[in-house]
Amino acid sequence: MTKDVTDLFETYRECARHIRNTYFSTRESKDWETIDDFNEVNRVLFERLVLYRLQGQYSTILDTAVSDGRLTIVPDSIRMPVMISREPNSGYWDHPIACLEPGDATISFRRYFDWDEHGLIDYRYYRGQIVESVKYPTISGHDILIETIYGRILFTGENETEPSPAADCLHTSCSGNR
Repeated sequence: MTKDVTDLFETYRECARHIRNTYFSTRESKDWETIDDFNEVNRVLFERLVLYRLQGQYSTILDTAVSDGRLTIVPDSIRMPVMISREPNSGYWDHPIACLEPGDATISFRRYFDWDEHGLIDYRYYRGQIVESVKYPTISGHDILIETIYGRILFTGENETEPSPAADCLHTSCSGNR
């Protein structure tokens, strides 16, 4: 069974960003150890506020729910503005495809993303990986950024999906205007 879990993710997002911005701020210190400390707290928050609520036994899905493709990002409307990496794992977000429509690609959720790790975070973007695309086969394996207002997160229960590429770790517009 596939279920929309966007509201659950939004609850986690609000909690994590408040804790990070209030208690683990590095705006002045630029301290990477504080960011590492928050990433440890953030992992527990994600486990307990998202994964545990998805199946009740988070220890059995902790390492697999994100990596096996059971959490997917889908467009919230007819068109979804996106930023796709130039190459898989490149770090450059200038791929010419700037918009996806429903059914254009299967996107596996990896984590939330913000550009500045020392500034106030908003978790404005979902960071995902394109598992496959029939319409654009050359973007399979690429990373993707999607503003959270343009996407929804779906959860597929155990044994209902094929495994997808491994996730990176949680420890841690259509007109071309981005």
